[in-house]
Amino acid sequence: MNNNDTLLALAHPLIALLLAAMFYGAWRYAHRQPQFLYFAVGFACYASGISMQILLWPPWLQANIALTGVAYASAIFCFARGLTALEDRRLPWLPAVLVLAVMLAIRMASAQDEALFRLRVATTHIAAALVFLLAQWQVRHMARGTALERLLFWCVAACSLSLFPRAMLATQPADRYGYEHSLYWEVTQTSFYFFGIAVAFLMLGLTSVRTIASLSQASRRDPLTGMNNRSGLGEFLAARLPLCASYGLIMVDVDHFKGINDRYGHPVGDAVLKRLAAVMEQGIRTGDAVGRFGGEEFMVVLPEASEDETKRVAERLRAAAAAQDFSDIAPELQCTVSLGVGSFEHAVSFELAYATVDERLARAKRLGRNRVVGKEPGWAVRRSSGA
Repeated sequence: MNNNDTLLALAHPLIALLLAAMFYGAWRYAHRQPQFLYFAVGFACYASGISMQILLWPPWLQANIALTGVAYASAIFCFARGLTALEDRRLPWLPAVLVLAVMLAIRMASAQDEALFRLRVATTHIAAALVFLLAQWQVRHMARGTALERLLFWCVAACSLSLFPRAMLATQPADRYGYEHSLYWEVTQTSFYFFGIAVAFLMLGLTSVRTIASLSQASRRDPLTGMNNRSGLGEFLAARLPLCASYGLIMVDVDHFKGINDRYGHPVGDAVLKRLAAVMEQGIRTGDAVGRFGGEEFMVVLPEASEDETKRVAERLRAAAAAQDFSDIAPELQCTVSLGVGSFEHAVSFELAYATVDERLARAKRLGRNRVVGKEPGWAVRRSSGA
């Protein structure tokens, strides 16, 4: 092969190295997600194997076949492991390693006889197909996932299945082992450009979409309790309140919470908040929303709830909190909550509703805590000026 042919052939491993660098950068700067590192190593190993075969380095045939075999086997394993890591699944390492070990054994056995070139190539391709299909079985749920998940799954499936007919395209080399102008090499390079690059960008795209969705979800969740934070409640209110003729609102405050922190320490206070968050999420109706509004305060939004329904939910939450056994958090620890409640027509602004129930919450605490205070007889909510 002349120098021009060599340079043209080396474009194949060069692109693989660029993909390896891209995945390494993604791993390093995107929360070190393991699938990126596996794909970086996989593309680097693949590029090394192809380069050694094209350049015939090392020049000793048996050593070259052995080293390229190890490089290809490492690449196959890393690609398969990266696919399963994307879904937090494990690749069954024992069958994968056995398949790759058989592949390496056949490669070395055939290295003594160049007439067995077809067997060596076919074995490598079939081993890759089997390991890839094993990985796909572990992530088969992706075939029923989002459009991007399905596209990635079926692209990998097509790549895996294409390895079987590609194995049959190997022809006897004209004069020596290495790169040759043949249908096999043309199909190998074309397949890499199509499937390798497509899978790489689909994986990057899917991970990016998931990361954005995760960050968006995190922005709406309280990191301590896992429930809605003020932003999450705001999104719920914006989506649901315009569709409701009325809505209930409950403000909850943990009684003597500062005393709990002062006596037992903030870790115990955090554990109390997490326990109460679970109590509230279990005590609301289907379709309601509850969230940590700030500090030791929680808010419950009840679409289409009357005053009586809102009070019943609030009383259920109060009783459930009072009945909780907190002794596993700290000996002799007791905890109750105070609640301000109200039901409001659609025309009443949320700001006014919030101010109203917050005042009722303050009244519940003044009256002795561990109680629910709602609308007093004869009290009327004035409409907001914009209603």
